[in-house]
Amino acid sequence: MNTNPALKEATVHAYQTLRSQTPWQHEGTGILHHRVLPFATLAPWLADPTFMALYEKIQSNTLVDIYRCHELWSLAQQARYVEGDVLEVGVWRGGTGAILASALKDSSDKTIFLADTFEGVVKAGMQDTRYKGGEHADTSVQLVESLMVQLALPNTRILKGIFPDDTQAAIPGKIAFLHCDVDVYSSSKDIVEWCLPRLSVGASLVFDDYGFFGCEGVTRFCNELRNRKDMRFIHNLNGHAIFVKLF
Repeated sequence: MNTNPALKEATVHAYQTLRSQTPWQHEGTGILHHRVLPFATLAPWLADPTFMALYEKIQSNTLVDIYRCHELWSLAQQARYVEGDVLEVGVWRGGTGAILASALKDSSDKTIFLADTFEGVVKAGMQDTRYKGGEHADTSVQLVESLMVQLALPNTRILKGIFPDDTQAAIPGKIAFLHCDVDVYSSSKDIVEWCLPRLSVGASLVFDDYGFFGCEGVTRFCNELRNRKDMRFIHNLNGHAIFVKLF
């Protein structure tokens, strides 16, 4: 029980402020948004000097905040005990890919596959709200390769093209961890449908775009996926949807 009077007063004030806000949505989606302000204060990244040093080096290469980056770091470390490789689809400039690869650098049997068109978002459609296609094209294979060399991460392999359409053949075996950061419904669905029969028991799927206004297509898809009996679904208020393969 929290006994700090000042913190308790601030918490109550913040809660009252949040309650006074009006939820919003993209018209017709039925997906409601509201400012989220969790009151927990534990910050494990601050006690992890290895992660903090890495984050300082990659933060200009990612649009993902420190909270989600640390969650990827932690989940990737747990993936060392799950059969298969790691796949990130939606790499942009390689920041989160470097986090995954660094977390598993000592797991010599795992390859971290980094798949991206490097030409922007694809497969935007009627299920999506903000994205129209071509966004986040301000990157290149060379930029990501340079980051991996700088951080001495030889356990990575970059796949250029639409995944799974163009590059699926490059991944021969099981998947232990999927980080899906592609912003739109159809692309997310195609990626997951390819991965599902290849997921090991205990594998994690992390969707970066579940918690954000403008990414309603990903929210729709995750809400469909959460009905599967073989998946455990977790909504982290930092913006992640996490699924764990049960059987």
